Amino acid sequence: MTMAEQDAPLLVRRPGRRLSQVLRDLQAREGLRISVGDIVGALRDRSFAPLLVIFSAPNIFLFIPGSSVFTGLPLMVLAVQLILGRPDVWLPQFVARRSLDRSAFDRIVTVSVPYVERVERLARPRWWPTSYLLAERVIGLCTLILAIFLFLPIPFANGLPALSIILLALGLSERDGYWFAAGLVLTVLSTGFVAGVVFLGGVAVLELLFR
Repeated sequence: MTMAEQDAPLLVRRPGRRLSQVLRDLQAREGLRISVGDIVGALRDRSFAPLLVIFSAPNIFLFIPGSSVFTGLPLMVLAVQLILGRPDVWLPQFVARRSLDRSAFDRIVTVSVPYVERVERLARPRWWPTSYLLAERVIGLCTLILAIFLFLPIPFANGLPALSIILLALGLSERDGYWFAAGLVLTVLSTGFVAGVVFLGGVAVLELLFR
């Protein structure tokens, strides 16, 4: 690898393996539990998009008690690094040591991969922004906002933000501007939805307090 390739932004690099194959390869790894650090080590410079999907998927496809708290923090850490333009993932040890039971991880991959594969059949490198660094930062900023929504204990408000992150991750993985744009649109809708849920919840609390 040349010095120019080492310094290139993440989104300039060739996509390499498809996201679905990366997830299936991770599913094939042995062990009773799989940690965030294990995933990052296996993915190397392909780690951002798969990790975004892995930590978003439980909020859509499966109900795992406390999953929003477990997934929200790593997503925030990933988002900040995208904003800063890091070419690969670095995680603090207290995040890297977080792990999922093998059966839970297998369920996430088994349920989410068919949907990812359907999107991949339609996705291809196209209409990607000319400023790669700007695209990285926009995806990172959107992911940070959405991850905060996931981290907050807001009932029934996890699905849309998580789906928004997945669309952004697929755009990132495939360098597809259409999916990137779809993720941006859904981010706006998710923000409005979560704001509406919070507003209605606040109104309900005030009514109970001042009856």
